[in-house]
Amino acid sequence: MTVGHVPLLTVGMPTFNAQQTIRASIDSLLGQSFADFELVISDNASTDGTWAIVEDYMRRDARVRGIRQARNIGANANYSAVFLEARGRYFKWASSNDVCAVDFVRACIECLEADPDVVLAAPRTCLFDSDVEHCTKYGKDIACMQSSPADRFIHAGSRLALNNVMNGVVRLDALRRTRLIEHYPGADVVLIGHLALLGKIALLDEHLFFRRMDATTATRMMSEAAVLRHHYPSETWRSRLPSWRLALGWLRVAMGAPISAPEKWRAIRWVLRMTYWNRAHMAQDLRDLLR
Repeated sequence: MTVGHVPLLTVGMPTFNAQQTIRASIDSLLGQSFADFELVISDNASTDGTWAIVEDYMRRDARVRGIRQARNIGANANYSAVFLEARGRYFKWASSNDVCAVDFVRACIECLEADPDVVLAAPRTCLFDSDVEHCTKYGKDIACMQSSPADRFIHAGSRLALNNVMNGVVRLDALRRTRLIEHYPGADVVLIGHLALLGKIALLDEHLFFRRMDATTATRMMSEAAVLRHHYPSETWRSRLPSWRLALGWLRVAMGAPISAPEKWRAIRWVLRMTYWNRAHMAQDLRDLLR
């Protein structure tokens, strides 16, 4: 990468204690058939050899930039940290545990370039444990290509199970209009809902994303205590009332969307219904707070 060159794409990789997996993740990105990108890696105060590996790649490839957090700021804040360093027209988050096929980036960017109504493009997913060669096709990846913003929003909020689509390529200007990933569990899904209000989300038919699924890397396979540590490395006011914060996040997105009043009201009604269905968790949050 020449001095002063602004790449078309920024890839942001937040990482923490990933010395066992990060090399494969970085190699899969640096080996992409599309090469006009920068890779920004934020090490969230790892206590293993992760930062030494990042420094090694910085020496070997000018596209790699590294940030080392002075303390663990939590997973969500670290995801936002790499975005704040982005310079490209497009942006992609990349986990330090997962692997991307060689044409992942090229296929996503071609989709975005071909259709200005699409704000996010992502390929289909394969899941693996320790060996990417022995993976299973995941059948629940979603697209949100409806013409109605409220339909896209409700579809994303209702159908998104594993948030694989977040690893796709998104328009930077659209992502700047969101609140990124706020400080509560489920904020990544709220972000996808917000993007769905801003434009269409395309699902490419090729299986180009390989997601590692084990108890150390996938929050859905962690204990409740481990998930809380993942989001809140130290207990603060932000760790209180997580269900209420999630409901408020959805409501804030629906109310602030730049869409027509009827579309906005449909989105808000869906949030209110979802909040009602989640009332047991919200009541438990209040009991936990009182204790």
